[in-house]
Amino acid sequence: MAHPLDPPVFAVAEPAPLEPTSSKAPPSGTQPSASPDDGPEATSSPAPASTVQPEPVAPSTLAQERGHARSRDFNRHGIGARGGIVVIPSWILSRYLDTHGNALCRGDNVGDFAADRGLLKTQGCNFYVGAEYIYRQSRILDIVPAIGYMRLHTPDAMWLDKGQAALKEAQGLNANSGADYTEVKMDLLTVQVDFIARAPIVVTDDVEFGIGGGGGLGLGVVFGGVWQTPLTSSPGGQGPRGFADGTETIDSCQTRADLGDFTRCTPRYDPATSGADPDFDPQADLSEPNAQGYARCGKDKCSVADLSAFGYRKKNDSVPPVIPIVNLALSARLIIKDTFGITLTGGWNTGFYFGGSLNYFFGKQFQKHGRTGPAPTN
Repeated sequence: MAHPLDPPVFAVAEPAPLEPTSSKAPPSGTQPSASPDDGPEATSSPAPASTVQPEPVAPSTLAQERGHARSRDFNRHGIGARGGIVVIPSWILSRYLDTHGNALCRGDNVGDFAADRGLLKTQGCNFYVGAEYIYRQSRILDIVPAIGYMRLHTPDAMWLDKGQAALKEAQGLNANSGADYTEVKMDLLTVQVDFIARAPIVVTDDVEFGIGGGGGLGLGVVFGGVWQTPLTSSPGGQGPRGFADGTETIDSCQTRADLGDFTRCTPRYDPATSGADPDFDPQADLSEPNAQGYARCGKDKCSVADLSAFGYRKKNDSVPPVIPIVNLALSARLIIKDTFGITLTGGWNTGFYFGGSLNYFFGKQFQKHGRTGPAPTN
């Protein structure tokens, strides 16, 4: 029994043994041991990553497609072959001639409108062909040097200069005696440079279409020429007359319409005409000898050999050897895949013309970076 003066004694409880917090925790004070029945340690699965959905791409508009195509490099160089028809209208020739022949690409029918302006006959069609180089300075402007051939022929006809009929009548002669049997056989070698601007109406990766126009300058070297033989008033101021099948028709060649038929108005040798061959012999120098000295003629053509035998069939020296060319043009062009082009062109140079060209474009690889043409308009 304790003495009352002894200090109090406190009982200290022993700590309870450590309990494992899980089935895998080792007992207190011992090292954990592996159990053959234990499976792999459980791991926590990562949280699934959130899937980011791309925003839908809005379909490109036509303006955007045009802008994309216009901003791309394009073939700046091209070569091509051109061709077309050429027409000099009778209403232009009638300013200088009372009668004439022409090539209008419409057969041999002379309409009333043309007949009223002095057209006696029409036959054939004039044309041009050539080769061209194209430099596309931009999608709008082309610089086009070209070389070509142009045919300018008309059917043989009696050309009566403006005022000649009145002059002959004032002299008391047949008005038709002032006409000339005229042969137009001109061929031109042309060299020119054109500047053509086209508005790009459609520009995509596959197709480019533009409409516009422009002009150019050049030169035409003339081959051939214009030959004329005076009809004259032979014989003795009483002519001209008609001659066919060995028979002279005295009362023919009285009207303008008669000038369209060479058997009614037939060239005849006139010794009084300037340049006449004084040694001309109608029995020896003509292809069909006749005492009157008429050239052999059908309705639409006379023998050039007979006319030359007269001595006064002359080449017209008013036609210069080189003529200037001023070109005015309207043009439309379609380019496919920036490679193949089809061009339609019409305008005026030596006459009204209409034609086209086929083109091949190349040279995109020659461009410097950044030379992509004009900025998009939209």
